[in-house]
Parts: sequence; structure tokens; C-alpha cells
Amino acid sequence: MSNHIDKGSIMIVTFDSNVWRKIASPDNFPKDPDFFINKKINALIKNNIINAYLSETIFTLEAIKRVDRKEFFKIYRPNIDIVTQDNSAIDGMINITFKMGPGKTNQPKLTDFLREHLNDAINAGFKIIRFPRIGGLVNAEVEECIHKFSDVELKNYLDKVFTVAKHIENLNSGYKWIENIGKKYDSKILDGIGKAPDSENGDIAKAVAEWADGDTVACAVGINSDYICTNDRAKSAGNNSVFSKDIIELLANDYEFKIITPKELEKFFP
Repeated sequence: MSNHIDKGSIMIVTFDSNVWRKIASPDNFPKDPDFFINKKINALIKNNIINAYLSETIFTLEAIKRVDRKEFFKIYRPNIDIVTQDNSAIDGMINITFKMGPGKTNQPKLTDFLREHLNDAINAGFKIIRFPRIGGLVNAEVEECIHKFSDVELKNYLDKVFTVAKHIENLNSGYKWIENIGKKYDSKILDGIGKAPDSENGDIAKAVAEWADGDTVACAVGINSDYICTNDRAKSAGNNSVFSKDIIELLANDYEFKIITPKELEKFFP
């Protein structure tokens, strides 16, 4: 890596959940030891020198309190609507076309705290990227903030994001954690989470966080990020966490991005 960026260059950076608030709202954290670094990065985003992105999972999966995550998925179900029904088949079969989407009830909600930082992020120029899992979670308050792709951009994004997500799951990381727990108790993952004993609550909370991290990495690759900015080194998550040293280095090599801290990012712009 070079030690600076040309002033005419635009760097694409996806910010992880553990750094974005202090960069979006630096004045809310005046005693933070990296206050001036956060202020500088915020200004770089506002001046379109850094093209900044956030994963929607910050406002969906990670917006669910850790102690509430098992109960949330015990209740949550995707919405299924019948689009057409054809009873005229000669063999007596009934042909039904249905549409599956995010659940209309029991959606994640923003706290006042999170809402303030979201507004600051949007005003600074952050863009929010959706990971389009079938029947996945949405947050109604974030819907109007989701980045809009052109048709060509969307196709390229979807092709890449699903490829990367599958790769992460094949490494037993990301979404695979919650799938592994759910399938221990039922063939349907969400039903399995609901049936899991209370002794699994802590692991379910961690698995939801890992799911969010995996989807963040997939989103970052999907938009061709140069960097993922994070302080996460997965020290307590285990060797198969997506941000563990071996796995994130493997993914970074395969998909040509780099992991960077805010301090390291700031040094590119002397």
C-alpha cells in the first residue's frame, strides 16, 4: 500500500459496525482518543474523497439486542403472498405462484441513539447497501436510505454478493453459524432457533453478530470496496469467524480488498 492517495482519487470504503458511529457523528464523542482522526475521515466523506458505505445489517440484525435475538427469531417469519392460483390443470394439480419477502411485523426498530447516528451518516454522505436474502429482515426506517443501483449495476452486484456469501458459508463463517444452530433442532432454520434451549442463547446472539459480519464483507466485495474499515480482529469469536486473521486474509486476497483501521485510513491523507 502506498502511504497516500492522490487528491483526485476516490476511495471506496465500507465501514464496519464498530467504527461507523464515531465517524458519522464525531462531535458526539469529543473524548475519544481518535476524535481528530474521526473528524478528518468525516470531512473526507463529505468532500467525496472517500465513497463511504454501510451494510444494512447494522440496522437490522445488529439492531436487535443480544438478549432478545433468540426470541426475535422465534417469532419472526417472512411474509408469503399468493400471486396467482390456477385450478384448471387437467391432471387435477393446482398451480400456485407465490412471492416471499421480509416479514411485515416484528421488524427490527431503531433506538433514538441509532437513529441520530443514521441521520448523521446520511447527511455526511454514507450510502447504505442491502444484502438481499430471500425473506430477510428489513427496517422500515432505513428503507428510503437504501442505495439505488442502475439495472446493470444491480445485476453485477447481486452476482458478486451471492458468490461471496456462499464462499463465506463454505468456510463455516457468516450466516453458517446461525444455520448450524437452527438445524440442530429443526430442518427449518428459524423454527430450530425458536426450539433451541436457553443454554444456546449466548451462542445465538454471537451467531447473529457473525451473520451480520459475513453479510457486511459480502456487501463490501459486491460494491468493489477498496477497503473494509474496522477495528474487529475477532479475538474472542474463534478461528472460523469471518474477521479472524486467516479467513479475512483469504477473502481479501481472493476478492482484492484490504482491511484497514480508522488510524490507518487517515494516514492515506496527510
